[in-house]
Amino acid sequence: MLCELCNQNEAIFHVKQIIGKDELEMHLCESCARLKGISKNENSVDFSISQLLTGLVDIKTGATKTQSDSPECSQCGFTLARFRKTGRLGCAECYSTFSRQVRNYIHKMYGQVQHKGKFPDKLAVYKNLLFDVESLKDELKKAIAVEDYEHAAMLRDRIREITERVDTDAEQS
Repeated sequence: MLCELCNQNEAIFHVKQIIGKDELEMHLCESCARLKGISKNENSVDFSISQLLTGLVDIKTGATKTQSDSPECSQCGFTLARFRKTGRLGCAECYSTFSRQVRNYIHKMYGQVQHKGKFPDKLAVYKNLLFDVESLKDELKKAIAVEDYEHAAMLRDRIREITERVDTDAEQS
């Protein structure tokens, strides 16, 4: 089998990448593999697998990739172009790397970024109480800032009362 890069030498390195349903296989000769950072000596590998496989995808598709063409995840090498094509990300770090693009994508798909699905009736009460606690905590901070300690004590007691009620109800359920 000939090398898929130079089409001249016998391929001695066989690399296979499987992502979801897609499978990419690349066969390289020793000199082309060396150009990609692969050698026969296992101790002399100077690349990350994601860099190699990302490079193979570009070679296979005939694309010439530059840094400005498509940003890529530092963790797995997943590119923005690939996210746009598949609608999926490669790893958890991709969510940070492409956060703006992911938010835009979700907004285009669903018209909003925050999930507003169904909420169980029993939990809706707790949700409202927890929102009340958050607003009371904000008000408590303001009361302390202006040194209105009587009002702050009342707010603290109200927060404690609500959280105890939620905890008691949760234990009984």
